[in-house]
Amino acid sequence: MEIETLIEIGTEIRDTVRSYIRENVDYGEMIVRRPRDITRKMDLAAEHALDDALRQRSLSARIISEELGDRIIGERPGFMLVFDPIDGSTNATCGIPFFCTSLAYTEKTDIATFDDISMAAVCDIQGNTYCAERGKGAFLNGKRITDKKRGTRLKPVVSVYSYGVPNVPPGLIELEKSIIVRALGSIALDMCYVADGTLDGVIDTRGLASGYDIMASALILKEAGGMLTDLREEPIANDVRVTGLSIIGTKNKELHDRAVKTLAI
Repeated sequence: MEIETLIEIGTEIRDTVRSYIRENVDYGEMIVRRPRDITRKMDLAAEHALDDALRQRSLSARIISEELGDRIIGERPGFMLVFDPIDGSTNATCGIPFFCTSLAYTEKTDIATFDDISMAAVCDIQGNTYCAERGKGAFLNGKRITDKKRGTRLKPVVSVYSYGVPNVPPGLIELEKSIIVRALGSIALDMCYVADGTLDGVIDTRGLASGYDIMASALILKEAGGMLTDLREEPIANDVRVTGLSIIGTKNKELHDRAVKTLAI
C-alpha cells in the first residue's frame, strides 16, 4: 500500500463519521460497555467504513481495532492496520469538533511493535490530515511539518491527562506550576498538535492509553522530530496490543527532561 491510499481510506472513514453524525440523532448511543471504554453507534459506522474501503480496493488486511478487536478482511492479509475509529468520542457526543480517525500501517501481519509501523494517517473531523512515512518526515495537509514556531509563549502549553484514576503522580502538581495546562480530549490529535507545534507537549499519567490510541500519532510525532517515552523516559516499543500506557511526548528535550524529573518526585 502507498501512503496516498492510506490517506484516502482515512479520509473516507472521517467523511463517513461526519455524515453519520449529521444524519443520525442517536449517533452517540452506547452499544457495548467495557471496563475502560464504550462502543457507540458512530464507532461501528467507522469500523464498517474501513472494512468497505478495503473490500472496494480488493485489499486483504489484518485489523487491530479498538471496537471490533482483531479481525481479517479478505483471504490473505498483506499488511496490518492498527485502527482507532474515533479518538475523542466524548467530544463527538458533546458536539465539540476535536476528534479524529487514526490508521497505523505495518507490513507485518503477526506480532508488530511501535517500531514496525511504517506509515500513519490521522484525519480530524475539521478536515485536516496528518500523515507520515518512516524516514520520510511528517506532513499536515500535504505540507511537510517543520519546526516553525507559533508565536512567543511565556510557558509551554501542554495537554495533561491525569483524571479518572485513584493515583496521580505527586510531582504533577509541581510541574503544572511551570506550564499552561490543557486537556483537549483526543490524545492522538494532541500528539499531532505537538508534532506541528500547536502544543509543546502531551502527558498522560493515567496508565490508560493503548496501542490503537497512539500508534499512528507516535510515528507522526517521531517523524516531525519529536520524542515519545513513558514516565521513566523509556521508549514506547511495545506491540500493537499493549494497554495501560502512560506517556510523555514533546519536541523539546529540556521540557521532556523536566517532565520526567518532576514526575519522578
